[in-house]
Amino acid sequence: MKELQRELNLTYLFISHNLAVVYHMSNHVGVMYLGRLVEVAPSRVLFAKPRHPYTKLLLDTIPDLEMKGGERTPVAGEVPNPINPPSGCAFHPRCPFANDRCKVEAPLPIALPDGAKIACHGVEEGRIPDAA
Repeated sequence: MKELQRELNLTYLFISHNLAVVYHMSNHVGVMYLGRLVEVAPSRVLFAKPRHPYTKLLLDTIPDLEMKGGERTPVAGEVPNPINPPSGCAFHPRCPFANDRCKVEAPLPIALPDGAKIACHGVEEGRIPDAA
């Protein structure tokens, strides 16, 4: 697929839950939670410095093949019903950084200087460590 992409100047919309394959195949990545984009960034940016709490938690689930011994945090809680999603930010019931604003107001994407776009009140307000 990558060879055909180069030869024929193709663009793919590649959807996968396998983050290793996403990393290998993608130049740009969008992370969705309950059908909403929460983070969009160039692949190198997203995998090196994820900002949205859900993206960080997803990347924490990848096995540590380099055996760095880093702390792995499991995603807490149950996935809400997508037919009746929570109000505000859909991730707020599972987010360790959620506050009252997150419960009532859906975040809009904000553009960051490195080409990423994040839909997260915590990032916007500076409440998320290492997200700037």
